[in-house]
Amino acid sequence: MTGLYQIVVVFAVLGLLALVLRYFAGDDRRPVPDLDGTDFGLLSEVALVPTEEAAKVLVRKLKANGVRATRSRHAPYRVMVFPQDVANARLVLRS
Repeated sequence: MTGLYQIVVVFAVLGLLALVLRYFAGDDRRPVPDLDGTDFGLLSEVALVPTEEAAKVLVRKLKANGVRATRSRHAPYRVMVFPQDVANARLVLRS
């Protein structure tokens, strides 16, 4: 009889654990991942260039002037910065 009692307790604890995890973790309702490469999250586009080398030059120029920048991986290449750096990036790219 104690063996059956232990099995019931184990399953009850596992069920309670599952309910607690379900409550705190919930179901995953995040948006679908960006599979076409057009969503860059928090980054804002400041330039669009046809070649990878041109994008690298612009990123180096921005970084040399203290603006954190990156580029997309596929043509046409997008040079992107954080939203708070957009104004500074545009000033740097104009000069």
